Amino acid sequence: WQTYQGETTARQVAEALTEVEPAGDTNLSDALDLAFRLRPTGLDTVYLFSDGLPTSGPGLTSSEEKSLSDGARTEKLSRHVRQTLVQTWNRGPAGSRVRVNAIGFFFESPEVGAFLWALARENDGSFVGMSRP
Repeated sequence: WQTYQGETTARQVAEALTEVEPAGDTNLSDALDLAFRLRPTGLDTVYLFSDGLPTSGPGLTSSEEKSLSDGARTEKLSRHVRQTLVQTWNRGPAGSRVRVNAIGFFFESPEVGAFLWALARENDGSFVGMSRP
């Protein structure tokens, strides 16, 4: 957590993000679950930064984990994340929900943009896609 100090904070965040090297799986479910645990303390907005579709996390049976193709796995995990957001994490009347904004980095697949856009739209947020540095 940082105390907001105008342009200084913005510069520090930009520098920290520049240092991140994406690697490994994309487990959006665990990330959003962790963020939404803060909802009782006043969480009102989430900024989700991602470079891909979900590739791991809850939403698959043990047999599906072994048998599904990468595309089918990603499709099922994406659907699970969106459904869990609407039905569990972000459930509630309009005005009491957490706004979820999505920022997609360096994606070359239209599916990534479509997923992040839908996720943001369903949760009263905005989507921005960055296709190159």
